[in-house]
Amino acid sequence: MQTFSHDLSHAEQLELLEGLTRAALTEYYGLDGAAATVQVQQYEDNAVWRITPPDHDGSFVARLSVRDGRPAHQQRSEMRWLESLAAARTVAVPEPITTTSGQHVVPIEVPGHDEPATLALLHWLPGTAEPPYQQPGVAREMGIATAHLHQHAATVPLPEFDRPVWDTEAILLTGPALTSPGAHELLGADGTTALRKVTELITPALQEGGPEDRGRIHGDLHRENMIALPGGTGIGMIDFDDCGTGAYLLDVATVLSSIHRIAHKQPGSYETFTEAYLDGYTHVRPLPSNWARLLEPYLLLRDAFILNFVTTAAPVNADVASWGPRRIAGIVASMQEYLEGHAYPGALGG
Repeated sequence: MQTFSHDLSHAEQLELLEGLTRAALTEYYGLDGAAATVQVQQYEDNAVWRITPPDHDGSFVARLSVRDGRPAHQQRSEMRWLESLAAARTVAVPEPITTTSGQHVVPIEVPGHDEPATLALLHWLPGTAEPPYQQPGVAREMGIATAHLHQHAATVPLPEFDRPVWDTEAILLTGPALTSPGAHELLGADGTTALRKVTELITPALQEGGPEDRGRIHGDLHRENMIALPGGTGIGMIDFDDCGTGAYLLDVATVLSSIHRIAHKQPGSYETFTEAYLDGYTHVRPLPSNWARLLEPYLLLRDAFILNFVTTAAPVNADVASWGPRRIAGIVASMQEYLEGHAYPGALGG
């Protein structure tokens, strides 16, 4: 039998996964999977499609987790949080859809694949991905949406929320970028050394704060996971696959880091966005008193998170392999400059 990861090309893998997803839509959700219009959105650790069944109002998101995915019980926790957020209506999110038997997640057997695969289905959140950050009002709305997400986490209990804990231990000390031999090959000796030194430097700052500074977070809140809702009605959020428990500042740093990557070449653009974004955030809830000093360590933590993902996915996913080495090189260079005394990209005043 062919093995899924080694004998099938990226395109062949995606074709196989699409066929399995179409069949599951019919078997588990009572939809006409064979006749549905299917548009691939991405294929990295998850294969994600926009699904539009015939004679059906609206579209869905089908997410088939095929590699290094969260176990089913953790995905169910994700879906319960999304249901709670959707019910609260303070920030727009994709609402989960259960199977005809009431399940949030269903197992899918992938021929030749040695990892468990699971399928989740959600309503499609209409709007425009990657909000136009320079458009008047957008930055502030992005801050408001982030704060509403965190305010929900801080005030609405969610019993048995079983998700990863995104802290120094998980991202830095035991993360694959520092513990996997394969990651060391991608980072190189200098890159591995830089990451170790960064870890030593920023760990004390990342351990500051109390319980009020931590809670449920998105975990991957970059600009492409934010949606400009139709009619200028605000900002929504998608792709909660990395949601977990951690410092709220990690989500804030993730937003700012993703904007800095596209805004830094336009003088003043990033600073203008940041001021408006933080104004929107603090309109809803306060930031920690030491947030300005802690932002830089959390920007570094965010990039360490990316290194963990890329060094894990690039060897087995052609899409990530096409851009991953460049991203690694850029992050390593920034970390090395930080160790030489330069401000880290995105740090205010840097």
